[in-house]
Amino acid sequence: MNPQEENCNHLSTGSKEWFETWFDSPYYHILYQHRDEKEAEFFLDNLISKLQVPLHSRVLDVGCGKGRHSIFLNKRGLDVTGFDLSAESIAYDKQFENDSLEFYRHDMRQVFRVNYFDLVLNLFSSFGYFDTIHDSIRCMQANSTALKKNGIIVLDYFNAEKVRSQGKQEHEIKLGGINFQIRKIIEGNKIKKEINFNDKGKSFHFEEQVWLFSERMFEEIFHKSGLEITAQYGNYNLDNFNIKDSDRLILVAKKRGT
Repeated sequence: MNPQEENCNHLSTGSKEWFETWFDSPYYHILYQHRDEKEAEFFLDNLISKLQVPLHSRVLDVGCGKGRHSIFLNKRGLDVTGFDLSAESIAYDKQFENDSLEFYRHDMRQVFRVNYFDLVLNLFSSFGYFDTIHDSIRCMQANSTALKKNGIIVLDYFNAEKVRSQGKQEHEIKLGGINFQIRKIIEGNKIKKEINFNDKGKSFHFEEQVWLFSERMFEEIFHKSGLEITAQYGNYNLDNFNIKDSDRLILVAKKRGT
């Protein structure tokens, strides 16, 4: 059994957490089908240029979903590995594999590889899903372990302070013939999204819960993971971060030498 196959044995068992059920639901992919591919590619091109990532660098795409970032980066000449907890997403991704692009089902809280990657990417708020901060630290420590000495990690998250200032939000969106009713509320240090809809005579209810991590909280998580933050940006154009106005908090960090 190779190391990648062994990773699959560490997937959580027992009762499923909200993201295990929701991310494998066909309704999740219907709701988020509108995600802007051009925006994602624009961001990744900016990032590769800014970081001066050499061709054939080894890149890990954490929480890769349907593989859009992994595939794009691979076409840009990088050796890319993507993993995700969603069995459905990874089954879909497998069709795109080649000699320099591979996908695995894996829990981001567990170590994947050791001192292997030049660059680790955790993009579009694919972080902070778990009940405890301890689990988020485990994720970041696993990311750090995967990096070579002086390797780089990029974490792209929403700006928690701006989200807090917006408060409660409700809206409805129609996609795939389904009316999704969405309600966002702040509960303590988390943002909770309730998703309700009817389809084929049945009512459905899903929830998302994500930590509202501040800059300071991220600094502590990175420090405990052996990472030193070297830059932060506020949008996909990589402009400076502004706590009041920026939509994103994009952190670049280097693995400290050991």
